[in-house]
Amino acid sequence: MNKATGSFQDNIRRVFIRFSLLPVGIIAALAIALFALLWTYFTAHFNEQDSKNAASEISRTINICYNMLTDVERSISDAGGNVESDQIFPILYRSTAEFGEIGDLTVLTADREVAFSSKESVPEHLTGEVYSDWGVWHAVKAGKGTTATVLYNKSLYVTKGVYVGDELSCAIVYEIPKDVITRATGELNRYFAITDKYGWIYECNTDILRDSFGRIPDAYTSGAGYTKTDGRLMYTCRTDTGKGLFVTTVNDISRSIRLITILAGIILVIFAAILFITLRSTANSSEQLTADIRKIENAFEAVSNGNFDVSLNINSSTEFEAIGNDFNEMLQGLKDQIDQNRELAENVAFSQVKQLESQFNPHFLFNTLDNIRFMAKIDANAADKMIISLSGLLRYSIKDAREEVTVREDLENLQSYLNILQIRFNKRFAYKMDVADDIMDCLIPKLMLQPLLENAVKYGFGTKEKLTVNIRGYQMQEKLIFVCEDDGAGIEEDKLAEIVAGLKSDENPSVHYGLFNIHRRVKLLYKNNGDYGLDITSRKNEGTTVRIVLPKRFYEGK
Repeated sequence: MNKATGSFQDNIRRVFIRFSLLPVGIIAALAIALFALLWTYFTAHFNEQDSKNAASEISRTINICYNMLTDVERSISDAGGNVESDQIFPILYRSTAEFGEIGDLTVLTADREVAFSSKESVPEHLTGEVYSDWGVWHAVKAGKGTTATVLYNKSLYVTKGVYVGDELSCAIVYEIPKDVITRATGELNRYFAITDKYGWIYECNTDILRDSFGRIPDAYTSGAGYTKTDGRLMYTCRTDTGKGLFVTTVNDISRSIRLITILAGIILVIFAAILFITLRSTANSSEQLTADIRKIENAFEAVSNGNFDVSLNINSSTEFEAIGNDFNEMLQGLKDQIDQNRELAENVAFSQVKQLESQFNPHFLFNTLDNIRFMAKIDANAADKMIISLSGLLRYSIKDAREEVTVREDLENLQSYLNILQIRFNKRFAYKMDVADDIMDCLIPKLMLQPLLENAVKYGFGTKEKLTVNIRGYQMQEKLIFVCEDDGAGIEEDKLAEIVAGLKSDENPSVHYGLFNIHRRVKLLYKNNGDYGLDITSRKNEGTTVRIVLPKRFYEGK
């Protein structure tokens, strides 16, 4: 056991902490961030929506007034320039029917004389000479016959000049009732102000939006965004009605930010409590959960040191109990195999085959158990599935003493190993199996395919993030061909030459025991026939291909 890597108990404890606290922390942070983002979005969205709705309603109302002035102008034109009350009043009543009150409609001559008025009195700033180029009259003369909206003396006017050629004939002025405009803001549950393009306030429900001159501060006239006033953070939206007026809506979000801060503090306190409880509880839990793994590790370490008298007795769970029973059966099988090989010493080839097989079984078992140890740190459910797959592998390796099995049987065993690799490497590992149906009942050496895959995974990854392995099987001229190819790290030319030379020797001088054992077993089983065996090709950083050639054989009588 490698002491430098730390004990499995410590590792599993760190896994518990990592996978219990880290998700909680991430979820808490994401929850706060998501809440803040959604709150910010909806604050801005509803503020802007309210501002647009109010501006749209005000624009619609003013547009009715614009149309009314156009109808009055047409009436005057149809009367040859005369202002006839019996023609104007119906227009006024019809246009203001939905307002609730008719408002003040006035028609003035170019000399500011009253030609028509819906009210008995007319304001001085419409008739006085001093206002002839100021306020409402300025808009009439500057508009040159266009309809305009004018905010003057806290009253809102719609004006239009009637021209004959370039000469002003008369001016039509309508004062919009204030209630008609403010009705558009009646459902707003936030601060608002209605202003003209110069910032003069027509209607406002808070002094925050009014300076000492009766104008809206510049901080609130820049469109949509955040601004800070008197230590309070505000979200502002300013919408143009298109009729000379602007609607500004403001949200005071300072209290909401304090609420979010308090919520974040509460979550941090809860997380700290979870951290404390987890640190206190994981020590005992990790020791209990890893006790069976420690037993298995000690047993395999004893076997690797040559002690075949150990046994595993585990009753904590069905999966580990199956591992223990299969281990005991495997060990007994190994001991029986050794005894049989000793009795068959006169048959050198048979003895060598058994020796290679007895070496091979512990080899892949040790590697698989090591995989389980690491996966247990990452995903307990996945480790459980790997244990079940390992149990299947053990049963297959010890269930009988046959030297040869069908291709179908060996592929079923290989699938258990592929399940383990798929869980361990997840998306980093991919495979493709393409074995012809017409060779499924052919005989091949038992446990021949798994070492090919194991060797590809062990040496193929290198520094690569992903490895793909393709396994193919087919028949050609009464021979079975099996190919295992990967797109992995490949092999250096000098190392490849060493492996090829080792395959031709009776003793393996390299570390590739799996490939050597397969090649040697094939040679011994099929009488050193030169047509059968294993060959390997590889290119650095491009991948490795291993090819096995076997005789096409069936069970006797087939």
